Amino acid sequence: MFAGDTTRTVVLPAGRWYDFYTGAFAGAGEIITARPGLERIPVYVRDGATIPLLVGEHLHVPVQGDHVDLELRHYGVEAGTTMLYDDDGTTFGYERGAFSWTPLVTNRGAGGALVGEPPRPPLAKPFSYRTITWRMMTAR
Repeated sequence: MFAGDTTRTVVLPAGRWYDFYTGAFAGAGEIITARPGLERIPVYVRDGATIPLLVGEHLHVPVQGDHVDLELRHYGVEAGTTMLYDDDGTTFGYERGAFSWTPLVTNRGAGGALVGEPPRPPLAKPFSYRTITWRMMTAR
């Protein structure tokens, strides 16, 4: 954006896209006009995606042995799976296999609503999270 610009043209690829901040439907494979303002850039998330976010004011990844809270934000109306990577955050142990991939799965519950499954921490692998909460960003 240039000084004085109040809108930005955004080309959304094929698929359904949602606003990162609000979860509102943004468009599907089309050109849209975004009015981001100065406080945030336009960010869009594909239908069925889950974005993991550290809770609180973290400026870096947790140090080895420190456990933090994690919020899992799911966008859209489709179920989906996202893989969460983790390592100790400080060493090169990942080069020797000291890392983990944890599936973050969202499925339809008994009533048809999307439900996030509790992630299963890997055994004998890094997992730096204490409390994990799901937040469905898109209104049904």
